[in-house]
Amino acid sequence: MIRVHNEIEAACSIHQHGGHNPSHSDGYPNFYILPGRARDYFYPNTVPYLDGVPDFSDAQSTMWYHDHAMDVTAEHVIQGLAGFYLQVDDLEQRLIDANVLPSEEFELPIVIADRTFNSDGTFYFDPLDHNGYLGDVYVVNGKAYPRASLKRGRYRLRLLNGSNARHIELRLSTGQPFLSIGNDSWLLPHAIEQDTVFLAPGSRADVIIDLTDAPLEFFLENILVQEDGRGPKGKLFDRETQIPGETIVKFVVDENSISNHCTVKAGDPLRPHHVIQENEIEVTRVFEFHRRKGAWQINQEFFDEFKANACPRVGSAERWILRNGAGGWWHPIHIHLEGHQIQRIDGQVPPEPWRYKSGNVMLGPNVEAEIFMRFRTFKGPFVFHCHTVEHEDMRMMFVHDPILNGPKSNQPISAYYP
Repeated sequence: MIRVHNEIEAACSIHQHGGHNPSHSDGYPNFYILPGRARDYFYPNTVPYLDGVPDFSDAQSTMWYHDHAMDVTAEHVIQGLAGFYLQVDDLEQRLIDANVLPSEEFELPIVIADRTFNSDGTFYFDPLDHNGYLGDVYVVNGKAYPRASLKRGRYRLRLLNGSNARHIELRLSTGQPFLSIGNDSWLLPHAIEQDTVFLAPGSRADVIIDLTDAPLEFFLENILVQEDGRGPKGKLFDRETQIPGETIVKFVVDENSISNHCTVKAGDPLRPHHVIQENEIEVTRVFEFHRRKGAWQINQEFFDEFKANACPRVGSAERWILRNGAGGWWHPIHIHLEGHQIQRIDGQVPPEPWRYKSGNVMLGPNVEAEIFMRFRTFKGPFVFHCHTVEHEDMRMMFVHDPILNGPKSNQPISAYYP
């Protein structure tokens, strides 16, 4: 139980991003903590349950929290109302105890964001700019121009793109690959080697880097080119990059240090994965994300906090088709309550780290994604939305409200909510 006291001048609503929590503690946009008041959040720290059976393949690891109050999420995140929420279950602890994964001493959580500073050192923010905030200075864990002193050995970096609108593609200046062990909230079924890591706003990656033979100084860089709130230049799988990239953090290695080395390597098993099968799907829903009337909509509707746009049956699995109808704009879509399994992106099998569990699905310009998702444990309401948070604030958000004995077909919502 976490008691949150609101000592700012605006209402807030805290969302644990990537968690599996009851609706009353998920940070629904109008479940406010008013100024001067407090609210208790009950986090069961549980895996999803179906018919009393826990699904440990869905145990969360790297999560975060941020304000989610209606219309003001972007400004509150800019001002710093965000942070990591990390969990370790028995399976992951066994991997650490067996030295497959690094111990806490060799773990570095990194929140990457971008900010523009006013002359007095405060953050610049224009509440009337709804395209997407881009800063000109990277901050890591709240610090500009950061450096981290590391020992020889292998480190686990928990990476979070905490920016409002900036997408990033991360690379080590040494050219050494990352060994990916987790995507968003979950460990991968096995470790995967990647030259770069691509993160939309709100996305996370768990990676291992090896400093055994690293130079005494090297850099974590962003090589993705993005000039405005529309998103990166290029297409989702044909992005414009530049090398060398922009420095995010400088790593300094202690050449005299001696450390333990974890043993994980590409292909090593981590967490079992349960595939959602085609024959489990009960309902197919289509959601189109687009720009209209100077703002952002889904299926030609603005967000209505009092309307359920979908009522999945608790215990069911559904197919959602997510379409980006906004021309050259990018929309990273985040769905609360459950992770999803990406089946196709524009008809193609997605890159391997995205094939298992994701909390965000990236819709590049004119992209269509097909995802499968289960609905378990909790009834609604919950939301899903674009995680370019200025788009979320300007109404690119819908409600899904899982209900017991809900519809098994796409019948009108009015049939269940007369």
